[in-house]
Amino acid sequence: MTTLIDLVYASPLFFLILFIGLQRFEKRQLINGIVFNFFLFSALMDAALIVIRLNNETLNNIAIAAAIVVVLIVMFFYLFGIVLLLWNAYIVWKKESHTLSNMLTLLIALAIIGSFFIPIITRLLHIPADIKLFVSIIVSVFLLYIPLFFYLYLTSLIIYQFNRPRYQQDYIIVLGSGLIDGQFVPPLLASRINRAIRFYDKQVKKGRPAPKLVFSGGQGPDEKLPESVAMQRYAIEQGIPIKDTLTEEKSVNTLQN
Repeated sequence: MTTLIDLVYASPLFFLILFIGLQRFEKRQLINGIVFNFFLFSALMDAALIVIRLNNETLNNIAIAAAIVVVLIVMFFYLFGIVLLLWNAYIVWKKESHTLSNMLTLLIALAIIGSFFIPIITRLLHIPADIKLFVSIIVSVFLLYIPLFFYLYLTSLIIYQFNRPRYQQDYIIVLGSGLIDGQFVPPLLASRINRAIRFYDKQVKKGRPAPKLVFSGGQGPDEKLPESVAMQRYAIEQGIPIKDTLTEEKSVNTLQN
């Protein structure tokens, strides 16, 4: 029993070391956020065990209050996540091309909202109990999986924001994401290029050699020119010398990018 408790107490240190190792190896992995949450959860479990062992009334009350606050925060962010998905869908619909991939957040939000009404529908339609149970399980898994995945992705994204590459890069790669009217850079893609330009400018201001901006993206069937060429033109319009740009004009998906 003592050995098991010791392992529980040691688990936060294990996950913290694993997280640091993963961060040093590759900062862009989703698993980094997953491991960090294991560290966070195990640390909270250790704190709960310590409170239980001490059996102090004041600490117990603080722990109960903290648990209630956490539950309320989770419920708030669950509902806020649906609103955020709908808002993102509105922004993408307004500023980007109306493709199926750009409607993904809208479809997810509508699916989550619709899932809340499925149990009511199954009761009204007098669906057999075994089928109703199966549907309930599928809906429950969906309602838990989507927010959990979104939370883990968001955690990884927030952690990655602490990454600060040094201003001594040779190349900066910017991936394409489709064009408006087959030839114009949309706001989302422009924000990627602008981010690369800001890095480019800061590196030059520090007196270091200018990096090459590599624009990656081929020409789709509904596009008048390769995405990379449109991106290159946009960067040149923003003041980047053409000699500091390169284009990759063959790729048609992210893997090929």
